[in-house]
Amino acid sequence: MKSIVQVFSFDVLSKVLLGGTGILLIRLMSEVEYANYTLALSIVSLITGSWILSCNRVYIVGCQNSKIETSPSSFLGFQLYGISGLVVLSLPIKGFLEGIYWFIIALIIATCLSEFAKTVFQHQLQFFRFSMVELARTLIFIVSLLVLISFFRYDLKAGHVLLVQAAAMLCVFSGAFRKYFDLKSLLKIDESTRLALEMVKGEYKYVFGYFFVLAFFSQVNVFVLKTIAEDVELATYGSAFRYYSLLSLALGAVHTVLLPVVQRVQSIGDLENILYQHRRMLLLFIPVVLLGAWASQWIIPWIDRGKYPDAVMVFQILAISAIVSFAFSPHSNLVMRFEDFRFLFILINLGLLVNVGLCIWLVPRLGATGSAVATLIAFGSVNGSIFLRARKYRKSLASLTQGDS
Repeated sequence: MKSIVQVFSFDVLSKVLLGGTGILLIRLMSEVEYANYTLALSIVSLITGSWILSCNRVYIVGCQNSKIETSPSSFLGFQLYGISGLVVLSLPIKGFLEGIYWFIIALIIATCLSEFAKTVFQHQLQFFRFSMVELARTLIFIVSLLVLISFFRYDLKAGHVLLVQAAAMLCVFSGAFRKYFDLKSLLKIDESTRLALEMVKGEYKYVFGYFFVLAFFSQVNVFVLKTIAEDVELATYGSAFRYYSLLSLALGAVHTVLLPVVQRVQSIGDLENILYQHRRMLLLFIPVVLLGAWASQWIIPWIDRGKYPDAVMVFQILAISAIVSFAFSPHSNLVMRFEDFRFLFILINLGLLVNVGLCIWLVPRLGATGSAVATLIAFGSVNGSIFLRARKYRKSLASLTQGDS
């Protein structure tokens, strides 16, 4: 509980600070530039969720496995070689990204480095150092952005903002990861190849598949809006999603702490204590979210000066989705604890199909609001299914504990 509160508190502080800069970006950037910035962040989030976070989860879940275990620098090198391959494969769509392609690549690489530094601390249960990485890169980004705004003001471009974000992450990585950095291990192609083969041959391929689809799942709305809707709809969704991201901080804090903690659970008593603490937090989370959703009808128009009127409804729907995700968050970690990766992979693919189908049907009718409705229904279905699956493993853990006693 203490660790979750600590991670959550630092995340809140970081995101509140970023929220202030987000308001500036909404006000200063043109609709086209803000739409480009939203698209760029979605692509970075897609790669982060599908490759970077997948690798980091495998590092936490599987580094006790003798076939996966390796030095931090070697594992980071494995991730960077994977990103290099993605860069080569993505070159044909370079023109589609309207001059921001290389800025996106820079931010992806910087995110990879920064997130892995956090993962090392997460695995070691050093949650204070984990949080300090997040806070430090936020502060550096804000200062750099304010300098940028002083020069460009209303001529601020998406590429400018992406570049200073990448620079802030690189700066923090160089300080946080210095103790673990070994260039020779980082560049070992044979070790990266060995890790890739071990993961492809084993159950961990489903982990990568699950997080890849989950990342695309969370961003597919942006791509559908970009394809079949006007830029103003995409900008509306992007604006609402920034506010929704503040609500997701609690969910992120829970997963940050629970993933390594649940991996160490050995008895049903330990698990029940974790679930009890989570229920206490849920009772606090729900009224705060509902209050924020109610107040958004005045707060959001004040922030964007009425620029995106539909953002209020989009945010309120996404707020309900945040409650659902928070309520079911421990159970996905439990399913992962028992390495039921294949189930998670199949389920998230079915959820993605539901989400895409609903988006295609609802977006032409309701615009960005329809996209939010699709997300709520699809994510709710996936989380409910994971909860039912987790009940099986709670019973298994109870039987195992009774058998040992």
